Parts: sequence; structure tokens; C-alpha cells
Amino acid sequence: MHAERSENQVACLRFLAGTGGAQTVGVISAETGLSRPTVHAVLDDLLDAGLVVSTEPSTAGPGRPARAFRFAREAGLVGGVDLGPRGARAVICDLSGRRLGYTELKRDRRAGVALIQRAIQAVADESSIDVKQLRAVGVALPGVIETNGHLRASLALPELVGLPIADTVSQDLDCPVVVDNDIKLAALAEQRVGAGRGYSDVVYLQIGRRLSVSIVLNGVIRQGHHRLAGELGAQRGMRWTRNAQRGQLIWTSHPTGEAVLEAAAAGDPDARTEIEDFCAQIAGRIATVLLVVDPEVVVVRGGLAQDSEVLLRPLTAAVEKELVFPERPPFVASALGREAVVLGAVGNAFDQFSAGIYGVHDYPSPWTQLTHDVERTSK
Repeated sequence: MHAERSENQVACLRFLAGTGGAQTVGVISAETGLSRPTVHAVLDDLLDAGLVVSTEPSTAGPGRPARAFRFAREAGLVGGVDLGPRGARAVICDLSGRRLGYTELKRDRRAGVALIQRAIQAVADESSIDVKQLRAVGVALPGVIETNGHLRASLALPELVGLPIADTVSQDLDCPVVVDNDIKLAALAEQRVGAGRGYSDVVYLQIGRRLSVSIVLNGVIRQGHHRLAGELGAQRGMRWTRNAQRGQLIWTSHPTGEAVLEAAAAGDPDARTEIEDFCAQIAGRIATVLLVVDPEVVVVRGGLAQDSEVLLRPLTAAVEKELVFPERPPFVASALGREAVVLGAVGNAFDQFSAGIYGVHDYPSPWTQLTHDVERTSK
């Protein structure tokens, strides 16, 4: 009986969230297939929980007008923060997943974990949002994250290693907090609503200052027993390229990988040669991952979206040379760009704390809505 009640609550709430406006009991009943008495009972529960509000229809007519109900998307907030060595990105969404505010802060080396709270507060101040309405926050960090939210290891943020990140931020913001690896969360976001949408098994490859791999299997981040899945850099003596230093990629034709890709896309022969050599060097490792996982698609992020083809073509060709069988997954460019991590963080918060956020069991996270405001030019 309890399960059926939860299903009915989810059905009504999803319908109201999808319409964006107020609806009468009759319309809700017709659209959900639930009887009017059942809809009345469900709405009473949702009213008590503060998830819907009652309004009067705008149209006038004979007799007493029927009450209408809408999803109270403004009743709570969910936040996401991407904390890295150069600063933080933060986003705050309402209960429908609609973005209310977004900001980026440069890193203050003295701030540490406090930069997470500062980023959330900055979004709130810029968008006139009350942080006391936060119902959950997701945090993304570079490194190995324990199940309890502690940062176990990180080359990018060594000063935070061993700290109880989740507990500290939870106390600061007075709401539950979930912490996970930044690349894993980017992979999750791409699988849910990005270039990997529609696929269950996705390998995500990010090429920036470092080269990082993450895996999503059956729609779930592959963590591994020790939460080390995808941490290829943890192998002793492992180098993606000949001149990599402590996991950091070193480029010769231009200062950064993004600059090399941009130059290659513009026709720079030295940059194109370097990209081809780079792809040849990493192809063996990538092929090993593909043969172990056998994913449906490989999502690649490296540089700006418009420059992606100068990387994808030689990378695909180089990996094909490493494989005996002709079957291989397609290599596609990231659809979410640099916002993939922060979107993964806030989406993960919706996933992990759905029951607490909505007070309704099994209510689906609003992943699709999260991407409506992604700036394509920021990739």
C-alpha cells in the first residue's frame, strides 16, 4: 500500500513539474490515469509536504471555480560545487532542476574547503537566493574520494587530503552533502544528459592538464571496491606520454593542450603533428580500457567543442590500429564541456538525496532540466 501511494505521488508530482503551471484535479486525473479521489488524497499529502500549492484558475465562469495546483519548485534548493586547483564553480537549482544562479570564483590558497561554502554563498548573493532553503549539495573534487566523503589522495589538492570534506561542508551549509571525484561526475553528467545520453555503458576521456578516464556502467559510476576504478595514474611508472611529468601533460608546439588543439584546428602543421603523435602514444592504454569495459561510446573532452574533430579523427585511427577486432565504440565530443563536472555534482546530489529533497520516495532526478541553461560557448 505504501509503495502504491508513493507511485501515485510521483505520478502527480512529475505531471505538475512537467507542465510548469497550475492544473485542476480533473486534468491531473485524466493525464495520470488516477481516479479523482486518489488525486485528491495525493494532493493533500503533497500540500502538507509543501511540494504543491493551491491556486485559483485565471478564467472566470459560472459556478464555483475549481481549485488548481502547481508544483512548488521554489520550496527548496539543491546546489553543486566543482572545486579544483584554479578555483570553484557553483550552481544552485530549484526543485525542478531549473538553474537559479551560477558563479565562478578564483582560488584563494588560504581558503581550502571554505571555498566550497564561499562559492555557494556567492551564487546566493548574486541571485538573491536564501541558502537556508538548501536541501542538499553535491561537491566534485579531483582525487580519490572515500565513501564517507574524505579525500584520500589528490595530486591537484594535496592540502585537502585526509580532511572530512562532506562532514565539514554539511556543517557549514546545514544540509546533507555528497562528495565524489570530478571526472567521474563529469562522466555521469555526459551519460545522463550529454554526448553519452541513450547509452548505458560510457567511457569518458578528459584531456586537459592531465589525462583522466572514468567509466559509467549500466548508468552508474563504476567506483570499484577501493574506489580506484579509472585511476590509471596510480600505477607505478605509468606515463600517458613520454614527456609527462607527475601525471601532467607537457606540450611542445604550444603551452597548453587547448592551445595545441586550437592551433591544429586552424591548420598549424606542428600542432597537428603533435596531436597525432600524442594520440599514437595514448592509444595503447585507451585500447586496453576499451577491451576491459567494451563500452557503447567513448565521450572525449579536450579543448573547445569546435576543435574536437582534430583530436577525434587521429585518436580513433590510432586506437583502431591497437585493436584486432573491427568492433569498437564511436568516439564523440563532449556535449557539456567545462560545465560537465558541476552539473554532475548537482545531479549527484539530486540522485543521492532524492527522498530527503522531495519527501517522496523514488522521485526521479531532474537531469534534463539541469542542462537547459548550459552555455554552449563555454565548452
